[in-house]
Order: sequence, then structure tokens, then C-alpha cells
Amino acid sequence: MRINALAQWFGGNRMLARSVGRALGRLRWCGVPFAGGCPELPHISTAAGVANDMHRHIINLARVVRDDALVERLVRRLDGLLFHPDELAAAQQRCRDREILDATAQTPDIEWAADYFAACWMGRGGCAGKRREFDQSLSLRWTSNGGDSAVRFRRATESLRDWHRALHNWSFSCLDAFEFIGNVRDAEGHGLYVDAPWPDAGEEYRHGFTPERQYRLAEALFRFTRTRVVVRYGDHPLIRELYPESRWTWLIQSGRNQRNNTTAEVLIVNGEVPS
Repeated sequence: MRINALAQWFGGNRMLARSVGRALGRLRWCGVPFAGGCPELPHISTAAGVANDMHRHIINLARVVRDDALVERLVRRLDGLLFHPDELAAAQQRCRDREILDATAQTPDIEWAADYFAACWMGRGGCAGKRREFDQSLSLRWTSNGGDSAVRFRRATESLRDWHRALHNWSFSCLDAFEFIGNVRDAEGHGLYVDAPWPDAGEEYRHGFTPERQYRLAEALFRFTRTRVVVRYGDHPLIRELYPESRWTWLIQSGRNQRNNTTAEVLIVNGEVPS
């Protein structure tokens, strides 16, 4: 897959997504309560799954991309866009209007998906999911260093057919994460991948997470004994307290935090991890 995330999500796990699939193993069903830019979904081996996020823009985009007919219409719609600040500004404004007028659409909306994709891939990278994600300016390159932004946008558009195949076994929802987790049945062959907003840096998300919710999340996940649970965080004192190594297996990796700074990133697993 040429583009390793459906959207350039703030703090997304683009670089280490494969390790999530390895930690989860082969599953019959998987739940992802914080889907974000969805970089892990192509690497999760499951017969079926539900990816969830309260961010309705990304979930609508995923639903359109998953649909056999709509994905082709979306690609054609995006191919026709000029890489220009006026196109970006118009798409951003329509996304803002969606939040004010109607953010509860029950069917996949291709025009909404095209607007959100343009907002994600024409603007500065790594801002999707943040409070001010629709305030980004067009990403233009004035030197040959780092690649061309218009080329990146076209490659992202071309990758949507690959994403269509990757999302084939997934359904999508827009529930509160605790409602989602409460619906998950604890059973063999089930998996749960949790990438909640991290302490400190995660406060910049549109749907943030307080310390109280971090405690509540750890308590909610501890009830699973048969379901494979994999949790992604930066190494942080609060996370050390909530997920002690006496109860969880810690896999420490070199990664980046949700402000894109180099940090120790961890996958926390409720069980042994095959070598």
C-alpha cells in the first residue's frame, strides 16, 4: 500500500502499525474503539471487525471507501480536483458546515468523504483529528526537498482502491469508546486494539481524554480475560500506574508521540506475546 493511513491523523501509528497485527495474532473478530486514521486495520488478521471513532468525518470516509461502487466515484471526484487553496478552503468550510447542520448521516456520503479527504491530504500533514484540523493552509513545496505535496495528494487518491480491499471485512460505528468496549463480548478468538489519546499530548484531539477517563479505560479493559487486548501508548508515569507489568506484557518500541517527537512507544498486551 503506497499510503499507509486513510487520513494523516494526529499521532497516528503509521510507522509501527505492523507490530499491532503481530501482537493481536489471528482473530475471528476484532474491535477498534479509536480508529483514527486507520493505519493498523490492513495489518490486523481477522475474519470480521468493527472500527469505531466519535469523529464522524473519518468514519464516513471509511464507509465510502469500503463500498464497491462508491470508492470508484470517490476516486473520480478527487481526480477532478485542482490542487489549489480555493479547493481546500471550500472543502474545509463544507466540513465545518456538516458539524453545524447535520453530523448524523446514516448512509455513506460521497461528497462529504471527498471534502474530508481533501481537507486531510491537501493541508499540512498530521493534523487530522485535532481541534483545528480545518484551519490548515495548502501544503506547497518551494524546493525539491521532501517531495511534492500535490504528488502526495494524487498518490493518496490512487491508494483508495487498496484501502477498499483492506477495509473489506470491517464495519464502522461512531459510538463513545466506553459504550463500544461495553458491547464487546469476552471470547476466545476475539481481539481489541485500543489507541486512546495519550496523556498530555492527547489533549490536542477534537475528542480528548481526561486522566479520569484514562483510569476508567484501564478498568474497562481489565475485565477481558479471553479476548486478546493490545493497547498503544507512549511510556508515561500514568500509564505505568494503570497497566503494571505484573499484569500486562509491555513491548517497548522506538516511536513518536502525538506531537511527532521521538519517544519510547509501548504496546501493552494482556498475555504472552509469541517471539
